[in-house]
Amino acid sequence: MLPGRHSPSFAAVAIAIAGCAALPKSAPAWPRATAPESTTIVATSEDDDARIQRLPVCVASRHWSAGNLGDTVLYRVHRVGRRLEIGYFVYWSTERPWGKNVLSYTVVPALLIDAAYSHFLWVLPGFKDVLHGAGDVEGVRVELADDGGELRVVGGTADDGFHHGVTLSRDDLVDSQGRIVLFTDVWSHQFGAHGGGAFANATGRALRCYEGATVQPMTSDIARAFRLGGEAAPRRAKPAWRNRIAEREAPPG
Repeated sequence: MLPGRHSPSFAAVAIAIAGCAALPKSAPAWPRATAPESTTIVATSEDDDARIQRLPVCVASRHWSAGNLGDTVLYRVHRVGRRLEIGYFVYWSTERPWGKNVLSYTVVPALLIDAAYSHFLWVLPGFKDVLHGAGDVEGVRVELADDGGELRVVGGTADDGFHHGVTLSRDDLVDSQGRIVLFTDVWSHQFGAHGGGAFANATGRALRCYEGATVQPMTSDIARAFRLGGEAAPRRAKPAWRNRIAEREAPPG
């Protein structure tokens, strides 16, 4: 046989080996429901932290979505006067499109997405983790008014499935029980879906809710471990990093 006829398969094997070699020796772990030990990225008052952690936050999905949710939701917060901006970070174990859905049943769309969606070469998880970080972390920004004793959601911002910004209303974000609802209707988890409050109010809806010890401040250690970036240079979960209140309050010029 001519050696040249086997070169493509040799190349494929070499690429696969390289992809596996790029896997980190130990994948970072998303925090569990314990008190964080690291210093938070954004300094906040103890009162704000305690009040934020008492706010129930629920993750809702209209359809099947990839991966398993983390044990905690992380947040960062900015306060300007009586207004607060909370950036929530939600973790899934994977962003791959395989499962009980049309993408998988028709095979080809799932294969194409698996190989070429926003993360380079999903079939080589080592490359994906090195380039973009472990798992899938999505963000949403929620703005609240502090009415003196109660934090009232007034709106927010998230991304849709194409990473385009979406403005969310109070009705999109709050259900009849006063819980914050982070709502996705795409397999890749972005929270730009409208109607989260009504969806949560419907009977029989399965929600994953977080409160108290399962709502924790984002730390610099976690941001580095999951390659999230930061306020000045966000890399993942970008809506959660935006500081729109500070932008509006900045003096002109």
